[in-house]
Amino acid sequence: MRKTAVIVPEPGVAGAAPLPLLGVSDAAVSARRALGLAAGLATPVIVLAERGCRPVTIAEWLHARTRAGSPLVTVDCVTAGPADIESQLFGTPSKRTPARDLESIGPDAAILTAGSGTLFLEDIDELPASAQRRLARILRDGEVRLAARQPVVSLLFRLVASTTRDLDTEVREGRFRQDLLRRFTTCRIVLPPLRQRAGDLAAIIERLVVDVGGAPRRFTQPAVTVLAALPWTGNLDELAEVLGKVLGHAGPIVTQEDVLAHVPIEGAFARLDLTVSLREARRRFERDYIAAVLEHHQWRMSEAARTLGIERANLYRKTRQLGIARIPRAEVS
Repeated sequence: MRKTAVIVPEPGVAGAAPLPLLGVSDAAVSARRALGLAAGLATPVIVLAERGCRPVTIAEWLHARTRAGSPLVTVDCVTAGPADIESQLFGTPSKRTPARDLESIGPDAAILTAGSGTLFLEDIDELPASAQRRLARILRDGEVRLAARQPVVSLLFRLVASTTRDLDTEVREGRFRQDLLRRFTTCRIVLPPLRQRAGDLAAIIERLVVDVGGAPRRFTQPAVTVLAALPWTGNLDELAEVLGKVLGHAGPIVTQEDVLAHVPIEGAFARLDLTVSLREARRRFERDYIAAVLEHHQWRMSEAARTLGIERANLYRKTRQLGIARIPRAEVS
């Protein structure tokens, strides 16, 4: 079981976009806009993301931007059992009669440890019903008692939570409380999965390489093309794992061959023709990716060229070389 993590970050610059939201795709821009809105408010924030998208980085960014110097407390709602999660959030129960007017909590509660900082609940949908009820009541009141007839304690923490599920559906099916979900109506941030934003991969890769440290590396455009063509079902976590392997064997310039040597064949290439030469595989990757980018931009060549990181004249040349042609709408079945 992972214990509650308490961090008091050093004050620093939080202006740069967090890793999951780098890029120029519409989804990334929309998410950054929602993040900017959240930074200007103090209301609870819900982050909707698939596995591997690292929603904790959103909590860290918001915390550094709005509550730097105060504690950042993270609670993993998956690894903790129902009884333990209540103990972490609300502390050791008092032996006295519980207060009736306000929720009664223990002095070791995470919501008190957070102080005027941030409480991040990872996978809030995993909270048991009793914990959901207590949390909804605390967020409504903004106050608690440490025991019956004790002075009222005002709560100053900011709640950030993440989920991989559609909470509206969870409410309809009786697995999540409507009064708790209502607290998140103002600030919702959707982290787009990597498979929906191939044009953002170059910026994300650059940041991940910096995070890894070591000698500076440069990825060739064909290398980025290969990475952008993969499905990345594990999102940022999977990409970071593959990059770690690639960087461990590549030189200062990372080529397409370096990438192909470390992509898991059983996952990424299961439906590919593995009998063709590397040259032909490279050509197919490039053709499919460029065609997908062109379709995404509705064949606006200037926009597609910016996403691909090449000049528009080079894009025209590549479409001719690779045999990429736009299919008229009337011919689409």
